[in-house]
Amino acid sequence: MKNLLSALGIPLLLAACAVGPTVQDEPLVERYWRVLAIDGQPLPAGVNRAEPHIVLTAALRTHGSDGCNRFHGSYDTAAGLQFGQMASTMMACPPPLDALARQFSAAIGATADYRITGRVMELLDARGKVRLRLEATALK
Repeated sequence: MKNLLSALGIPLLLAACAVGPTVQDEPLVERYWRVLAIDGQPLPAGVNRAEPHIVLTAALRTHGSDGCNRFHGSYDTAAGLQFGQMASTMMACPPPLDALARQFSAAIGATADYRITGRVMELLDARGKVRLRLEATALK
């Protein structure tokens, strides 16, 4: 009997050890979301430029940078995630930052929903296509 319990207990113990700790999904708000990719294209490494990012506050306000210009505005989560009218600085961005800023703005404008898995958030358009892939980092 003792051997039978030992034989049954070992697989259960091993199964319990095989399950790793679950990673908590980051909350949508009060996080610094650093852009990893736009429309499936990883962001190029940049020196001496603003990091493209988004911060969403609990007060339904947003701010961040497109990699060249800073912006602020509103957002709504009543049906997915939609960004409202944005105000932005209007600095002349040299190539290739000008194209990056346009791609970022187009992706934000097309956002209809989001999903968060662990520390990664994906902003999706109305067809479910991932437009922006972001990573949560400490608020800066």
